[in-house]
Amino acid sequence: MPTKRRHSKQRTRKNNKQSCICIISTKNPNHILIKTIQNVKLYYPEFKIVVVDSDSTNFEYFKLVPDDVKIEYCKNKNWELGAWCYAFEKYNNYDVYMFIQDSLTPIKRIPNLNAKPNQLYSFHYQAKISDGGYFDVLKKIYKDTDLSFISKLDPNTPIVGTAHTSFITNKENVYTILQLENVYKEKKIKKTKVHSWLSERCGGLMAERNNNKRYDITAYFKKQSLHRE
Repeated sequence: MPTKRRHSKQRTRKNNKQSCICIISTKNPNHILIKTIQNVKLYYPEFKIVVVDSDSTNFEYFKLVPDDVKIEYCKNKNWELGAWCYAFEKYNNYDVYMFIQDSLTPIKRIPNLNAKPNQLYSFHYQAKISDGGYFDVLKKIYKDTDLSFISKLDPNTPIVGTAHTSFITNKENVYTILQLENVYKEKKIKKTKVHSWLSERCGGLMAERNNNKRYDITAYFKKQSLHRE
């Protein structure tokens, strides 16, 4: 009888374990993508890994991706949020999502990582919503949408941004953040690098709107510049 009770507890713990997936956005990758994959496997072995091709023209390093890593050759042209939306539509049955650029290589594990509801792990930076320019573009994008609150913000509104538009959170929170991309789809806006910068600012706004507890994970990754357009 004691043995049966112990096994029952073990099964319960296993059944309650969170399912986790890491989505990596890449374009014309080099050895950095391979290192990022290796380190995700090393520090986050519980995460399934999917690589989303963001309109590559050079596919050589894709040949070095391990067989157990899925590559989505979707030719994503909508930067990081476009990659996240594409992947989330196909892989929407996980509990925890890690969305990172290929140049964000893990260097150690985030302590006590557990993406509970209303928690967002991201790469923080502090600024005003208008810093860096293009505030008028930002207002125009979200005017007369479900996220019109963004267009009504004072330009001096302080934010804690989500650098690289990369983050870790639970499934329910993903829906909230990806609303930022839905506006581009509805208005049929052709995205540029400017829009990618604006997404970095708005990720923090969505987190605050959803009353997220924020965790800065900058120290746990190494950001490497790949000099891509």
